[in-house]
Amino acid sequence: MEDTQRKASRCLAALAASICLVAHAQEQGQHESQPQEEDKGAMAQHARSPWLLVPLVSSGPKLGTSVGAMGAYIHRFDEASPPSLIGVQAKYSNTGSSTVGAGGKLYFNEDRDRVVVGMAGGKATNDYLDFLGTGLEVHDDEQIRGYFLRYQHRVMPHLYLGVQAVRSNYGVDGVDVLSDQILDEAGITGVDAAGLGIALSYDSRDNQHNPSSGAYAQLYNVAFRESLGGDVSYDVYNADWRWYVRTGENNVVALHASARWTHDAPASREATVQMRGYTRGQYLGKNSLAFEAENRYMFRPQWGGKVFAGATCLYGDGKSCSGDNLYPMAGLGAFYIIKPKENMLVSVDYAKGSGDNHGFYIRFGHSF
Repeated sequence: MEDTQRKASRCLAALAASICLVAHAQEQGQHESQPQEEDKGAMAQHARSPWLLVPLVSSGPKLGTSVGAMGAYIHRFDEASPPSLIGVQAKYSNTGSSTVGAGGKLYFNEDRDRVVVGMAGGKATNDYLDFLGTGLEVHDDEQIRGYFLRYQHRVMPHLYLGVQAVRSNYGVDGVDVLSDQILDEAGITGVDAAGLGIALSYDSRDNQHNPSSGAYAQLYNVAFRESLGGDVSYDVYNADWRWYVRTGENNVVALHASARWTHDAPASREATVQMRGYTRGQYLGKNSLAFEAENRYMFRPQWGGKVFAGATCLYGDGKSCSGDNLYPMAGLGAFYIIKPKENMLVSVDYAKGSGDNHGFYIRFGHSF
């Protein structure tokens, strides 16, 4: 408990330091004289550059503290399409985990066509402090390899219809005898899965990276089948809804609701808690419902702060949305708009869940 409190204190201190640095930089900017001409040129060149480099940090009770970076190239195919992003990222944690990924979001043909592609590989060494709510500590190594592709075409204003394909191949092995037994009893085993699905989206947001108005909704399924090369056959259905409204000149309220339903899925592929402050895979259920609210306030032209809260429920197979099956979360953060023209940003979040669950994150973009 004391170790968790120390970790939480360090995360809060880092968050406070980030916000203080923001305020200090702005105050200096207000009191100093105009920047030198070469400084102006450097800042303008940075804002116009198509290249993006972002630090990545996450800290939590599963993967320890991970650090890394994302490098990306920004390109606009035409004036009517949002800016596209193609990049790579790598992260390494103090528990020995390492992951490398590459992918992109492409908008083209005057935003009539959209493509999302990604691939990732690596090893995750996980420390579950309270595995599946049993109070037991479980340690495992996961070999990760996955691929994803989604293509959608605009069929009506704001409405996109398309298909997607998923392939993942990873193994899960306990690093000690007790962990092996617990993983086996829970049915957490390596799964080679391959699936196809249909994706329907509605998108009226004014910006894909930092929206201040509009809505985004998506329904999609993935039918994982042995006939496609996987180990098992099962189905997953997902719903996602996001709504943004400006409540003041500098204030935006963002709401997010999501649901996941599974049918005949192996334990490792059931629904899980995916909110900030929790570790994916630590709590599992046949189905999930989640809701989050976030208030974002711009206190400088490129700087903002936010507070957020939410809850997830895991249910099905005798579980209901009550008691120990509810997982609350609350937190605060700050963000900096690193590319004003594209409205792309870097955010810093600290989230606290129930019990010892917590997380500290530096990432590209908002959580939703």
